[in-house]
Amino acid sequence: MKSAIPTVAGFALGLLLLISFGADWENVSAGGTIDFRNRITGARLLLREQDAYHYKWRTGEPPELCDPYNNLALPINKVTVTPTLLMLNFPLAALPYRPAQFVWLTTQWLLLLGTAFVWMRAMPSARLRWLWAAAVVGFTFTVAWRHHTDRGQAYVLMLFLLACWMRVTRDAKLGDSAWGGLLVGLLVALRPPLALLLVPFIVLRRRGQLIGAVVGLALSAGLPLLWSSSCWEDYRSGMQTWSELYRAGAANPRPPAQAFPAFVEGIPIDVLGRFARIPFADTSLFALFRSWGISNVSALPVAAALVFLVGLWFWLGRKQPVEMLLAGIAAWSFLADLFLPAYRNSYNDVLILNVVALALIARGQRSWIPFVILAAWPVGWAVSAMVPHVKWVINLPTMIMIAACVLVLLRPVIEKRDENPAR
Repeated sequence: MKSAIPTVAGFALGLLLLISFGADWENVSAGGTIDFRNRITGARLLLREQDAYHYKWRTGEPPELCDPYNNLALPINKVTVTPTLLMLNFPLAALPYRPAQFVWLTTQWLLLLGTAFVWMRAMPSARLRWLWAAAVVGFTFTVAWRHHTDRGQAYVLMLFLLACWMRVTRDAKLGDSAWGGLLVGLLVALRPPLALLLVPFIVLRRRGQLIGAVVGLALSAGLPLLWSSSCWEDYRSGMQTWSELYRAGAANPRPPAQAFPAFVEGIPIDVLGRFARIPFADTSLFALFRSWGISNVSALPVAAALVFLVGLWFWLGRKQPVEMLLAGIAAWSFLADLFLPAYRNSYNDVLILNVVALALIARGQRSWIPFVILAAWPVGWAVSAMVPHVKWVINLPTMIMIAACVLVLLRPVIEKRDENPAR
């Protein structure tokens, strides 16, 4: 009987994954995966050597470039990812949009399961492996994952690449080699704020990765230039404009009347613009400022605060084991988006899974920290089921995760105090 328990548990987890995947498939079938749409139109524009960040579709132009959420009242469009990420979407951009939606949905799930596999092999005991597997399955039922897949976001790609880099960095043979550096270069090209976390770490602890990081960044950032020599300048200009609009609370004005085709790439226009009824609310610091009646907060002091806090954390933890630093980097990768002048919605929360994995591996005296994070799961299930409209309720799972990440960052200080109690 006892030997049958793992089989039954594995079957149950697999069945739950299928049910969750089915729910995502149903959401994507009914809508246009609206954030993924602007990645595809942006990739197609980059392939055409056009400005992917300021282009405005108008009647009579190619329907494959049409994004119904491209607001003509704004000087920029909805593309906010780097040219490198647009380049990675080239294969999907070559497909008709409807099949591309389901290929990307399946890819998101494969990246999630790939992350689960990467950390599964690192868990030090069977009990922790089962706990980790249950945590991943449970996360797929939260509002955060539903929001991610319905919108077609790419944070799960960052999750997977960070997990791979951390896994390589922890390896005794490969940890200080150029291979990990190549992943650093790619991650920075995909998500530039990650340079604030990854570069200081490899300089302090893994200098053998530096050459690989330079090569990886040169390739990842340089290849899009083959299609458009101005793509990175277009990106910089677009993000500067987006920052100004977002901080002023003017990023979503009422669009002027615009005629769209009845069908775009064979999809009814009302379906292309549809999304699932999933609760979402902005959790960035700038949204918090606006809720206090403070708008147009400068991005510079907020960015300086992030740099200071990360730098202070590195200095305080400079003698900590690599495992502890990696757990902190995972926590900061989750927290850093709060400081950016852009929407921060629950689809960002997928990044918490690396924090859970490393907290389980590096348990130490604070073995309860991963359970603080996992407490957000049932709250996320309830939010997904109830579809509330009150922002603080919608953001409650994220607030729990933020608190847990702060505990992870403070862990070295807490444990040092416990080792040297006041006499």
